[in-house]
Amino acid sequence: MIKGIHHIGVATRDLDRLCAFYCDYFHGRRLAEFSWDQDNKALSERLGLASSAGRLCMLGFAETRLEVFEFKEPVILPENSRSVAAPGLSHIAFEVDDALAEFERLSSVINFHAPPLTMPAGGVFAYGRDPDGNVVEILQTPKQIT
Repeated sequence: MIKGIHHIGVATRDLDRLCAFYCDYFHGRRLAEFSWDQDNKALSERLGLASSAGRLCMLGFAETRLEVFEFKEPVILPENSRSVAAPGLSHIAFEVDDALAEFERLSSVINFHAPPLTMPAGGVFAYGRDPDGNVVEILQTPKQIT
């Protein structure tokens, strides 16, 4: 039986920077960290990689977790930011009490695509990019709007 989503995984070139970003600005907390080297064939196999080395940090939030990976191997070449329209994981959404207030608070550290938009059903949201170019959404659900 599926119980729900436990965590979302994201890869970064700088684990400490990205974890600090999500802890400082989204109130995450570091739950666990570890590193591995090329000798850990079992882990590489489960990641679907011929060989790998790196570190990871599991961040905890109120209802879920974000697993952040930094790979030393394999070496990944820099790419442009991925489009939210490309197949695959599109974005990470954080539920907020006040989308306008969070937009103002986060605007110095997130490059938002546009100011928050109120949808016909009453939800308010804005999309932006974290320091690695991953899309982050702030979402005020209709039940929170007064």
